[in-house]
Amino acid sequence: MNQGIAINPETPMRHNDPRAAYAARTVQIHAKPARLQQLADDHFGHDPDAVHWGHVGDLGRVEQALDDLLAIFDGRSE
Repeated sequence: MNQGIAINPETPMRHNDPRAAYAARTVQIHAKPARLQQLADDHFGHDPDAVHWGHVGDLGRVEQALDDLLAIFDGRSE
C-alpha cells in the first residue's frame, strides 16, 4: 500500500507474456491518477495562502507532461 493505493511491487517486465505485462502496467497506471487527485485535493502539499510563482511553474510542467501523455494515446498534440 502506498498512500492508500495498492501498488503491485512486481515489475511488469518480469512476465514472459506481453499480455500479462500489459495488464500489470495497466493496473499500475490506473493507480497513478487517483494519487494525483489526492495530491491535488491537498493543494500538492502547499499552503494555498503561500502559493508563489514557482508553484505555478511546477503545475505548468505537470500540465504539459499530462498533455504529452494524452497525446501518445489520442494522437493529438496540445
